[in-house]
Amino acid sequence: MIHKETWVKYTALAFIVLLLPFTSVVPQERSLQLERIEFKGNTKTDESVLLRYLRLRPGDRVTADKVDRDWQALAATDFFKSVELYTRPGSRKGLVVLVVEVTERRWPYFQFEGGHSDLDGWYFVPFSLRFDNLFGKGHEWNFQAYLSDRFTRLGFNYHNPDLLSSSLAFDLQFYGGTRTFILYIDGQELNHDVDVGGIDMKLSGTEGIFRYLFLRYNNLNFSPARTAAFVDTDSVLTISLFPKKLAVQIEDTTIASLTAGIQIDRRDNVFYPMRGFWGVASAGLAHSELGSKIDFVRYRFDARIYQRIFRRHVLAFNVKAGSVSREAPFYQRFYLGGANSLRGYPERRLTPIGYGARHFLTSIEYRFPFSSRQTGTPGAVGVFFFDAGGLWNTDEKIDSDGLYRAFGFGLRLKIPIIGLTRIDFAFPLDKFEDNDFQLHFSLGHAF
Repeated sequence: MIHKETWVKYTALAFIVLLLPFTSVVPQERSLQLERIEFKGNTKTDESVLLRYLRLRPGDRVTADKVDRDWQALAATDFFKSVELYTRPGSRKGLVVLVVEVTERRWPYFQFEGGHSDLDGWYFVPFSLRFDNLFGKGHEWNFQAYLSDRFTRLGFNYHNPDLLSSSLAFDLQFYGGTRTFILYIDGQELNHDVDVGGIDMKLSGTEGIFRYLFLRYNNLNFSPARTAAFVDTDSVLTISLFPKKLAVQIEDTTIASLTAGIQIDRRDNVFYPMRGFWGVASAGLAHSELGSKIDFVRYRFDARIYQRIFRRHVLAFNVKAGSVSREAPFYQRFYLGGANSLRGYPERRLTPIGYGARHFLTSIEYRFPFSSRQTGTPGAVGVFFFDAGGLWNTDEKIDSDGLYRAFGFGLRLKIPIIGLTRIDFAFPLDKFEDNDFQLHFSLGHAF
């Protein structure tokens, strides 16, 4: 017979054994304090430019994750051919010196890249002639051919991180291109092109509370095509056969708008966040006083929360919402369905003709890397996810009957040049026509 004390011991031991797989075995790092930062190789680049991308400061506690985070931020600028961050002992025990060693670019260079934007989904740049940091002041400017989710453009981009030596950053874009909108008429998928070009300017803060604020002005010319092409056939649909709601918007116009917003980024890592928050909220006004031929307002909200569960396993949560007034044309409205929206449904299949005026989407993901590395960006990540969302017009009631849901699993693979490739196997919970499964391919994390 087992005594009570023995039973308690065995029960406690079994409980500890069960918890072991969920307990990090990473040894506790010795507490080290940053004494100072040294720079090497920056014969052209001002030290202030390098410091702009480093979050570590003298007096901070130094860890491998923090050094890796700052290395990623500095390497991502592409100002340098190579970037190395390492530490050496300081003037006394417990202090370290952070050494930042760079190899500078001396001339303009060509770049081919792919990636993911927090606001615009995936993109691929087949050609970019860059003049970044040409005079060592950290300014970025380039000529770029750009391919993204249903969007192509050719343009000039300029970024000044310290406008007039102040705490303001300035972005300027001139571009022209074509955006493709997916339409479904009588169950048939069509591609409808809208040419767009113009100027986009943005002011944002770099210090204090102002670093979270931005003000944006754009003046864009839109020219919707008078035909739409069927995806499965070679035939086209002419404007005379367009639904009336869409046909009345097929005309060249100019939209000039002013947008004010707040954007906060408190993630611990840009490429694979395990803790923190990222969010943006904005309100935009298109008005004749700004040079617009159509007057309307547009609101947008996007919040993302990341929480480490154990080791490098992460629970990620996202909620998006948007609203636009009924006067807005379809190319200023919202869509639903697809790899970069509500997974489990064909791309934009849940979108009404003329697109939607009120939008809601929420997602939750459980992310787990396949490698045991405790630092750096994982090369392969598995994901379980659940999505739910809805899209309504201004004359429709927002209720649960208009919500669609889906769940699934996926894989993220880091591929050279292209970047993080996303593969999702998604299963809809609310049947729509004969849809029962979708395989989605995209770039970057869903959020």
